[in-house]
Amino acid sequence: MVKRLVLFLLLLCANLALMAQGPCVPTPNSGACFRAYDAISGQELPFYLCVGRAVRLRDCSGKVLDPAQIYYRQASTIACAGFTDTITTFTPTAPGVLVITQNTQGPQGGSQGIIFSRNFEVKSTPQPTFTLTNCAPGFVQVTVTDTNYDQYFVQVGNEAPVPAARNTPVTYPANGPFTVSVTGRYNQTSICTGTTTRSFTPLPPSQRPTLRSLTVQGSSVEFQFNALQPEYQYSLQVADAAAPGGYRTVAPVASNLTSFTLNNAPLSGCYRLLLQDACQPSVASSSSFVLCSVALTGASQNGRNLLSWTSSSSGAYTLSRTEGTTTVQLPVPPGATQYLDTTVTCGATYRYRVSLTMGTTTSVSNEVSVLTTSGAAPAAPVLTASFNLRNQVELTAVVPRSPSGGQLTYLRNGQELRVTSARAVRDSLVTPNLADPLCYAARFLDACGNRSADSAPVCPVLLDARAANDEGTTIRLTWTALRGPNATAAVSYRVISLSPTNTELSRVPVNGLTYLDLQPPQDQQVVRYRVEATGGGLPASAPSYSNVASVARQVKVFVPTAFTPNGDGLNDVLELKGRYLDNFRFTVIDRNGQQVFQATNRTQTWDGRTGTAPPALGAYVWRFEATDQQGKRLVQHGTVTIIR
Repeated sequence: MVKRLVLFLLLLCANLALMAQGPCVPTPNSGACFRAYDAISGQELPFYLCVGRAVRLRDCSGKVLDPAQIYYRQASTIACAGFTDTITTFTPTAPGVLVITQNTQGPQGGSQGIIFSRNFEVKSTPQPTFTLTNCAPGFVQVTVTDTNYDQYFVQVGNEAPVPAARNTPVTYPANGPFTVSVTGRYNQTSICTGTTTRSFTPLPPSQRPTLRSLTVQGSSVEFQFNALQPEYQYSLQVADAAAPGGYRTVAPVASNLTSFTLNNAPLSGCYRLLLQDACQPSVASSSSFVLCSVALTGASQNGRNLLSWTSSSSGAYTLSRTEGTTTVQLPVPPGATQYLDTTVTCGATYRYRVSLTMGTTTSVSNEVSVLTTSGAAPAAPVLTASFNLRNQVELTAVVPRSPSGGQLTYLRNGQELRVTSARAVRDSLVTPNLADPLCYAARFLDACGNRSADSAPVCPVLLDARAANDEGTTIRLTWTALRGPNATAAVSYRVISLSPTNTELSRVPVNGLTYLDLQPPQDQQVVRYRVEATGGGLPASAPSYSNVASVARQVKVFVPTAFTPNGDGLNDVLELKGRYLDNFRFTVIDRNGQQVFQATNRTQTWDGRTGTAPPALGAYVWRFEATDQQGKRLVQHGTVTIIR
């Protein structure tokens, strides 16, 4: 009503202004009249016209008039002249006040007849603006942003239009066809409308996001997750009892990522990845399984490192330890939340992490560095001693809880032998002798400067071998008792016979500390033995061996004083007999000093001939030179006579 009054006053002012200008005024009481109608619907338009919508004018004076004598003009004021158009249909092109003047010519004609005007307001009909947001499949959200119209109606697909408020998001069902039409309308007139239609593509069904891993890096947390759907929005949330729904958003996550680092992250926190559509409020909302961080602490206690951890999640824990570039997995009992690492070295720095596995997801704790320290003395080493085949003593030290690092001092018969970090050393400066005891010990100095007690002394077996008769056909062995790491544990002995190449020929269990070998090898000049000792606290797989003891038997040769090369089959050739004739040279020389025969093999014999000459009777000188298996040289001389 107010708008009509304002329009009336505006039109009245315009008419008064025209009247003040001159005689071009509406003719009062003339009976002139015309009405405006909508050309499409035929509805009368008393006050409002629409931009772009055709209007038809019709005379309503009731007089019988010639349409060719009725002129109309449209302007912002009353037209006084220039009436040339008798067309009664026109289409407004611009909004605002429009004055339509009717000029009805009299019977005599003339340029001006009866002037009658009406004032209208032309309403604009722009296409209304709105935003369209895809929600979950089957829904779309529409927000009318237009400010031109008084009323708005939203139609989704083939559904009936429904009223909509300006700047208010509304979610509608959308089952196809996938179009949205928004129509704007004025309260004063229902025919002045504008419509905008837009199509949209429904979103694919949402899939629950998968948060695969969480790794704490200092004050940040790195997340790994499966590929995300680009049609949806994602956010990283942390559990917060004070937040609506119990979770607080800490960061948006772009849908093209598969990893994300949250700086200055809440620790310890339980996190989830939330999927939502762009609608407000969201129609589609789905979160990953919750993954909680693991908080790890560590401290050194008496040369051992104690690790403790906490987490709001439950699952299987794995503890890793890194020293330098080497990483090992430590055995964590099921359900444990702490671990005492005893296999560490004082003075060394170790880095630890705990991983919590829950199905296919993993939460990795912060890394903790622990410098192993101790004020207590380390445990004494456990030492073993054994001769090798070269009669060198090999010492092996095991330091409990210190597999590496630190310094070992090795002692021989109470005197310092060597200071080294090596867990195995070799003593090459020994001469085994039953009369001289040979015992070793070791002490350990850890990296923190703490010294252990001396190890239990260990004494390897010392073996002596001697021929029991002149020919050496029996050998007597005597040895000292083994003293192993555990002096009270029983010890067992075995006598081992060796070949010159150290191949084991026989192994005989014995009782006591002596053994008489009644059947030493007869085909080798030097017989070799060692004693194997087990027990005494030694590892089952690492016996201790004595030195290798040898007995060298004498090389002997037997040369006849005469032989008869007469072809009777008896004593026809000169041949050597003896034992251990392995490396020799036998030479026969005649009375002129000429060499007539030489042999280096027992199979070589002499038939008395010199070249092709028959045997010459008489005496000959022979020389025998040999080197035994120990390198000892043997030389013998004699004569042999050729007789008939």
